[in-house]
Amino acid sequence: MRTHRPNRGFARAAACLLAALASLALSPAGARASGGEQQLAQRYAPILELRRQSEPCDSSGEAYRPVPVDVIFGRPDVRLLDASGRLLAQSPTAATLFGQGPDTYIDLPGSPLEAGCSYERWANSVSAGAPTTTYAHVVSEQGHPGVLALQYWFYYLFNDWNNKHESDWEMIQLMFDADSASQALQRSPTEVGYAQHSGAERAAWGEPKLQLDGTHPIVYPGAGSHASYYTGALWLGYSAAEGFGCDNTTGPWNRLATTPVLLPSAAPESRADPFAWLAFQGHWGQKTSSSQYTGPTGPNMKEQWSRPVTWSEQQWRSSSTQVPLRGQLGTSTTAFFCGAVARGSTLFIDFLRAPWKVLTLLAAVMLAALLLRRRTRWQPAAPVPVDRVRAAGEQLVAAGRLYRREPLLFLRIGIVCVPLAVPAVLAQHALLGFTGLGTIVQQASGDSLVAGIVALLFGQLSTLASSVLVTAACAEALTGIDEGAPRGALELYRAIAARLGALAWAWLRVVVVAGLLSLTVVGIPFAVVYLVRKAVVTQSCVIEHAGATRSLRRSSALVGRHLPRVLAITAAVNVTAYLSGPLAGLLVLFTTHTPLALVNLVSSAVYVIALPYAGIAIALLFYDLRGRERRRVRAAAAQPA
Repeated sequence: MRTHRPNRGFARAAACLLAALASLALSPAGARASGGEQQLAQRYAPILELRRQSEPCDSSGEAYRPVPVDVIFGRPDVRLLDASGRLLAQSPTAATLFGQGPDTYIDLPGSPLEAGCSYERWANSVSAGAPTTTYAHVVSEQGHPGVLALQYWFYYLFNDWNNKHESDWEMIQLMFDADSASQALQRSPTEVGYAQHSGAERAAWGEPKLQLDGTHPIVYPGAGSHASYYTGALWLGYSAAEGFGCDNTTGPWNRLATTPVLLPSAAPESRADPFAWLAFQGHWGQKTSSSQYTGPTGPNMKEQWSRPVTWSEQQWRSSSTQVPLRGQLGTSTTAFFCGAVARGSTLFIDFLRAPWKVLTLLAAVMLAALLLRRRTRWQPAAPVPVDRVRAAGEQLVAAGRLYRREPLLFLRIGIVCVPLAVPAVLAQHALLGFTGLGTIVQQASGDSLVAGIVALLFGQLSTLASSVLVTAACAEALTGIDEGAPRGALELYRAIAARLGALAWAWLRVVVVAGLLSLTVVGIPFAVVYLVRKAVVTQSCVIEHAGATRSLRRSSALVGRHLPRVLAITAAVNVTAYLSGPLAGLLVLFTTHTPLALVNLVSSAVYVIALPYAGIAIALLFYDLRGRERRRVRAAAAQPA
């Protein structure tokens, strides 16, 4: 916990007086500018659509709103430090910040690397009763006559995105063909730019994507990042200009009108100026060992502050990358990318906080992988006979060889499952839209681990259906291959048609039990164990013609004492099959200019091709477990009475 030097009474009183004067000066009536500028600022003050939180500390919603910078001034829990961490001022005010250099920074209470919910609670406390504020700045650029920019700056107390940091400055900019505010009042803006990370997206005034409430632009800030967008959607960024990760501006929203505070055109000349903080060159948040977690500099240090036209010409782009609606088979490239970046950011934060813990964990994972690789046998891996005992490594290699032996057959098995999974897509929408499960999935989104499991169980029914169909057809195919009489894909699907009722009933029970266990959070380990025990339900149902209940019991009996081994094999198979699609999609995403919808289509296509491999491998696992059971029974029978 930080310790602070007690403030002297006189200093505290002076700070409060300066804050009060600044508050008066920041009001529209006290702004030192022409009436035209103030009128212009009022006319186009933006309206924000902030993503609503389902509950306090819900990280998937927006916990912060733009507030006046005054809320942090004169507070005993805020400090001004230099680059070495030396205290320059306790309870800094606007006057304190005047003239401070780029090696200084404001330190808010808390640590961005251990943010938790502390910043949200603190922000709610210090900003209670403060208006939702935007700072208006009317500016022209030398060398560009006849062009005027109207900027709106937003100050948020915390950036709760992949790059967590104290304070966040965001903005939008309107352009006018005018020499002055009075001229701008006589005409409409020509275009608008919404800042997004290091770049911005433009829209012509009157363009359909620019939503207006009268003359007020409507802004959709990304949850946590506060990057400004024109509509509610999920946005993908994989460059510095667009950010690296995904911005969520989907609803429901809280609509907030902003109160404009007009900033002076000229830089403040003394610390007595109520806008003396505009002469601050340092950072508005804590400095960390990594620049991406360090607080940003203020508006006066940005290129667009003094060169708005140049910035619009060089940095604005015509569109942002919207993530298409889900509906494909397997994990989409975009969903995988969004999740991977978010989890990678969390891992990097953990590394900065405690490097030895992360390095120890990574070393343990690598050591475990090495031991597992060396503890199994990879050769010989003869694909036939199919029904035999194999080491884990042999199963993985033999599955690949069986695929290469009948490539057209297994490709057709994967392709045929696509139209057969359409009813599952419709059932998924009905299940989430007309029952309480949609609410459960939404509420679970605040916890990444729970959300991943719930989405897999309740939000990916089409993927689950295709997986069950393919693995069932592959199990039936191996029976024919082992007998020397392989059959076509359609014939295989007709053969398993009689088993569909039992398969559906068995897997519905698996999904419900594992889902309910996962929702309790503490039941997640039990859900994992339960799923591993049911790893060969499909194969038992198809190969042994067992009913739903018997298949469930049979799978548990076969896995039995082999649970760690089955977990390792199924994990390796699923990683290979289910991640092959999104990884291939990422390759296309970063090496081409293919539209996202096509990138996700590539991901689905690769998934369909890879899925039969998983079906073959799990069928071989079933035969292996059954062979070990028979061997155990024979050994027990051979024992003397």
